[in-house]
Amino acid sequence: MAAKVQQGQVIFRQWDKNFGLEESAKSFSKLDDLFRLCLQASSQTSTDNPLSVDRVIIEGTDPAGQKVTVTLVFQAITLSEQSRR
Repeated sequence: MAAKVQQGQVIFRQWDKNFGLEESAKSFSKLDDLFRLCLQASSQTSTDNPLSVDRVIIEGTDPAGQKVTVTLVFQAITLSEQSRR
């Protein structure tokens, strides 16, 4: 049996002047959906409230059929001059 992705979540962080650091999550089931979510985050970025991908959690099975969770964590972000406008 081949390893297979079943589902995942993208965890976003956003700073709110009134509420502080907030997290939100969006689910995906295909790599194309993950890509779309990440692109949406970059297009929704503003200088006051940047929306950043904090981590990606991918759930699936290994070749033996055992459940596996992979978490990708992002430690830094750089905003381009274009996104700061």
